Amino acid sequence: MSALAARSELTPPTPKAAAVFPQTKFHRPPVRDEHIERSALLDAVDRSGARVILVTAPPGFGKSTLLAQCALRTSQPVAWVSLDAEDRGPRLWAAVLTALRELLGADVDPALDAVDAPDADLRSGVLIALLDALAKAPEPITLILDDLHLVADDGATRDSLDWVLGRLPAAHRVLLASRRDPGLAAFGRLRIQGDLLDVKTSELRFGPGEATAFLRDRLGLALDDAEVTGLEGRTEGWPAALYLAAMRLRLGDPITEVMAQLTASDEDLFGDLTDEVLRSSPGHERRFVLETAVLERFNVDLCVRVLGDEDATRAAFRDLTRSSLLLIPLDRSRTWYRCHHLLRDVLRHRLTAEDPVRVRELHLRAGRWFEAEGGETELHDALQHYLAAEAWDPAAELLARHSTQFVQSGALGGRAREWIARFPADVVRGDARLCFVSALLAALDGSRTRRDAWLADGERAGWAGPMPDGTASFGLARECLTAMLCFDDPGSAVAAADAALAVLPAAAPMRSAVQALTAWHLLLLGRVDDAERMAHAAQDADPRVPSAALPLVAYLPSAVLALVACDRGALDAARDHAARAAAARDAGPLRTAPHALPVTCAAARVLTLDGRGAEAVASCRAGLALAREWRDSSQMVPAVLLELARGAVAAGDREAADAAARACRGRLADAVAPGHLLAGLDAVLQSADGARRPAAPAGPSAGGGAARIALVGADELSAREVEVLQAMSGGGSLREIADALYISRNTIKTHTRALYAKLGVGSREEAVDRGRALGLLPGGGR
Repeated sequence: MSALAARSELTPPTPKAAAVFPQTKFHRPPVRDEHIERSALLDAVDRSGARVILVTAPPGFGKSTLLAQCALRTSQPVAWVSLDAEDRGPRLWAAVLTALRELLGADVDPALDAVDAPDADLRSGVLIALLDALAKAPEPITLILDDLHLVADDGATRDSLDWVLGRLPAAHRVLLASRRDPGLAAFGRLRIQGDLLDVKTSELRFGPGEATAFLRDRLGLALDDAEVTGLEGRTEGWPAALYLAAMRLRLGDPITEVMAQLTASDEDLFGDLTDEVLRSSPGHERRFVLETAVLERFNVDLCVRVLGDEDATRAAFRDLTRSSLLLIPLDRSRTWYRCHHLLRDVLRHRLTAEDPVRVRELHLRAGRWFEAEGGETELHDALQHYLAAEAWDPAAELLARHSTQFVQSGALGGRAREWIARFPADVVRGDARLCFVSALLAALDGSRTRRDAWLADGERAGWAGPMPDGTASFGLARECLTAMLCFDDPGSAVAAADAALAVLPAAAPMRSAVQALTAWHLLLLGRVDDAERMAHAAQDADPRVPSAALPLVAYLPSAVLALVACDRGALDAARDHAARAAAARDAGPLRTAPHALPVTCAAARVLTLDGRGAEAVASCRAGLALAREWRDSSQMVPAVLLELARGAVAAGDREAADAAARACRGRLADAVAPGHLLAGLDAVLQSADGARRPAAPAGPSAGGGAARIALVGADELSAREVEVLQAMSGGGSLREIADALYISRNTIKTHTRALYAKLGVGSREEAVDRGRALGLLPGGGR
C-alpha cells in the first residue's frame, strides 16, 4: 500500500477551508457482514480502465455499497465525499478539496484559499488550481462523490463538475453515485473515448445467485431454492426490498406472509412493510425509529432532548445501535447515526401526514438542542430544523443574532442567502430582524438601492427593544449598517457612524466593526488624524465583544494605520502596521476576498516607499484580480488603483501609471466625494519627471455627479466611454482593454456598443477617427 493510500485508510481529512463540514462527510460507509461482494461489477470496473464510473439507480439499489467495495479493492488512495443538498457551487468544491487535502497536503491550499472567498471566481480561482494539484500528485487518486443527485439540479454546480471531468488528468479516477443521470456534456465525450463506464439499475439488481448468497449466507435465513427465487422475483432483484423482507423473516413472520406483503408499487411496498416492521418491534423502539425520522443525524443526547422519556429513549438507542440493521453509524466512534434512509423517508412522510403537530414539536426541540450546542455546523442544523417547522420567529432570531458572523465566514456566507430565501416573502418584509439581514446581504452584494429598500421595509415593520445581536434598536442597527459601507459617499457613512458611535456603548456588538470601517472612510476623505484615532479605537475594543473577532476588525485598522504612517513618513511604523494587517488577513477567511484590499494598499505603499515599485505594482494587480467582478461598496478598488499608479511611477513605467489613473478616474466618475483619492492621483502623476496628464476627462465637479463631455455632432459620452475610446486607439484587443480598465468582458462590450451608437460609427477604426476629429484623441482637433 502506498503512503497516500495508507493515509486515506487511517485518518479523516483535516479541514482547512472556512466552510464547515462534519468529519463523517468524508468517511465511506462500512462494508458490513450482511453485504455481499458485487464481484461481477467490481471486475467490470477493473477491466474497463475507465477514468469515470457513473452509478445511477433509484434509492435502495446498493450504489453506496458498490462504491465502498470499489474503494476497498483499489490500491489507489481514496478521497470520499458524501454529498448533501447544501453542497452546491463553491461548497461542493470546498468539500472535495477538504477530502483531497489529506492526500495532497499543501498542494490544494491555493484552491482552498480561493474557494473560501465570498466572491470567488470558481473556474479560474478554484477549479484550475484543483486540476493543477491533481496533475502534480505523486500517484493516481480515486475520488468518490456519493449522492450526486442532491446537487446536480443546480446549473452552476453541474457546469463546474462538467468542466472538471472534461479536463481530469489521465491518471486519476472519479466514481459517482446518483439517483439519476446528471446529463453532463463531458459524459458523451468520455463514453466515445471509452473513459466512462455506466453502471445502471439493471446491473445493480441482485440475480438469483446474489439473492441466495445475501439471504442464506449473509443473513442466515433457512430458505429453500423456491423461496429464494420467489423473493428475488417479487422484488425484481431490488436489494432494499430484499433487505426489508429479510427483516420481517428475522422477526419470525412466515415466508408466505412476507411474500404476500410484497407488491409491485414501490411506495406501497415500503409503506406496508415499514408498518409491519414497526408493529413487530417493542414499543420504545417503534417510537424511537418513527420520531427520529425527522433527524438527518442523531446521537443519544439529541434523541433524549427531542423524544423525551430519557430511560426509554436511551434503551431504544442502545438496543437499536447494537443489533438492528435500521441504524447506520456515521463515524468510527459510533456516536452519530442515521436511520436507513429508505425507512426514514417513509416514516417521515407518514408522521408528517398523520401528526403534523408532533413533527413540528420534534423539529423545534431539535433546533433548540443544536442551537444550544453553539458550533457553526450545529447552528446550521438548528436553522434547518426551525425552518422545517416553519418556526419563523426562532429562525429569524437565530439568523439575525449571528448574521454578521455568517456573512463574514467565507463559504458559509452564501448559506445566509439560502436561509433567508426559505422564509415566505411576506414574513421577511414584515419582520425587522429579517429586513436587517436582507439589507446586510444587499449591501455586501454592492447594492445601495436594495439595502436602503430593505431598511425602509424594516422601519415599516417596526421593532420594539434591542435587536437579537444586542444592538439597542432597529434604528441604531440601521445607522450602523449605513456607516459600515459607504458606496460612493464616504461623507454620509461617516455622519452615520458619528450618530451611531455617540450612543453605542463600549460593549455594543457592532461598535468595533463600525469603528474599523469608519477609519477607512475617514482616510478616503483625507481626514488622516481622525482616521488614526478611529483605527486605534477599533483595535482597543474589548476582545469579548462579538464584532471584535470579525475578520475585518482584525486587519482593517492596521491597514489604515500603515497608510497614515506612510503619509507622515514614519516608514518603520508603516512596515510594522502593514505586516500586522497582512498576518491578520491571512489568518482569517477573507484572505483571498476583495474585502481585504486595504491590506493590499498598505503593502503596496510600503513597497513603493522602500524603492520596490515593481513589486508594489505586482501586489496591486494581484489584489485587483480578486475584485474583477466585485461590486465595490467602499471605494477599495480606486484606492488600490491609486497605489498601482504610485508604484508604476516609482518603477519608471509611465504607461502603466496612466492606465491605472484612467481606471481610477473611471471608478470615481460618479463618486460624491472622491477628492482625496483624485488629489493623491494628481500628486503621483505630477511627481514623475516630464509627466504630462493622461488624456482623460475632467474629474467630477465640485457639486458631484458624473463627469460628462459634450461632443459636437455626437451624443454625450460618459467618462468611462471616453476611457474606452482612448484605450481603443492603443491597438489592444477588447479583452486586453477590459483587463487594463479592470472591468468585465461583458461590460467592455456594452460600452463599445454605446460608443459606436453615440458616435454614429460602425467599426473601431471609424470610432478612433471620429474621436480624433472631435479632439478626444491625439492627432486631431475640432
